[in-house]
Amino acid sequence: QETYEIIMNSSVFKDFIKKNPNAELVAGFFILDFLSNDNKESIDYKLPDGESDKIYTFELTKTNAVIMKQDRLICTETPNQPKLNQIKSEIKTDLDKITGIAEKKAEENKITARFHKIIAVLQNNENKLIWNLTCMLDQLIILHILVSSETGEVIKFERKSMMDFIKKG
Repeated sequence: QETYEIIMNSSVFKDFIKKNPNAELVAGFFILDFLSNDNKESIDYKLPDGESDKIYTFELTKTNAVIMKQDRLICTETPNQPKLNQIKSEIKTDLDKITGIAEKKAEENKITARFHKIIAVLQNNENKLIWNLTCMLDQLIILHILVSSETGEVIKFERKSMMDFIKKG
């Protein structure tokens, strides 16, 4: 919520929204790095379908400056990519609670390895606001967790290993 408010009040964002009043909030992207503290915070906007094939990312720097970047929308070119849906509802489970939810779920599943990094994406999935988490832990453990922003409930929990992604020759 704090990141969103800083970005919304920036001149960079205000100029963008003045030129693009139909722009839709479609995602929040956050990297929580517990080893280097090199965290990243950004929110993504797009124009309504058919108006543009671009995504506009507003990134918050360490000094709370806002930088806008734009890129091509992948989902317009690749048929199996999920569509980016507008985020309309209020975020009830904020980013600061997500780490605790992920750690508690890991503990419930007898995973005691230390968290290194959490990549958290806030998105509208089938008209439900969810946190899509990819957690990297000691021992090459990767957790994929979906958390309801509405209730804080874990919708999906999956444990993988980095070795699962390495193809055997």
